[in-house]
Amino acid sequence: MFVSKIFKKIAMTLYSKGKESRDEIINRSRQIFNDYGIQITLARLAELMDTTLGRLTHHFRNKDLLFIAIAQDYENKLLELRMKRKLDLLTFDSFIHTASNAMNLQYDYRCAMRYVVSSLKFRDEMRSHVQEAYSNNRENIRRTIEAVVNVGSLHSRILEKDTYEIFLFQLTNLLTNWFINLELYDYGKPYHELKPIYLKGIVSVFLPFLTEKGRQELDDNGIFRK
Repeated sequence: MFVSKIFKKIAMTLYSKGKESRDEIINRSRQIFNDYGIQITLARLAELMDTTLGRLTHHFRNKDLLFIAIAQDYENKLLELRMKRKLDLLTFDSFIHTASNAMNLQYDYRCAMRYVVSSLKFRDEMRSHVQEAYSNNRENIRRTIEAVVNVGSLHSRILEKDTYEIFLFQLTNLLTNWFINLELYDYGKPYHELKPIYLKGIVSVFLPFLTEKGRQELDDNGIFRK
């Protein structure tokens, strides 16, 4: 029994160290890919991280798996951001605040978004991850919109089937494609200067559905006066 406990403790210690090493690789590689581009090899990544290629491939045997891990880390942090909300107390103002924080998170994980865009056609694992994430995000968006309707900030007609599908198409595209706009059409311009414009564009899809309460919350937020 005593020996068994020792081996169990050793196994837990090794697992903890392995997870710390894996998490460090994900975080460091995310920052490096952001700065140096997604085209660098794992060998070059190891060099920039001042570590060995063997250490990288021990956790991620190829770059696809590393980027999937980075993307999953993004989804986990996005979920943490959403979990901080109290849907029964959600206001349109707090929704804008959450959307703003989500944009910052997307910018911090921009290398994963670049990789997704460039690799979907050829990589089934990445496509599966994106489709699963999108399915989860659809559900989260629906719950959020229903909550804002329930507190009286949005008209219930936004939830009518055809209306909602059009609205969801516009919103999901704006929530993700703002980054493509930054990378392609506004390349080289500072994120912090363009973010207010992009955020206003995202918020604007809600304007036709705001109640008087919602319009007051929007006015109190001051996003269109900034």
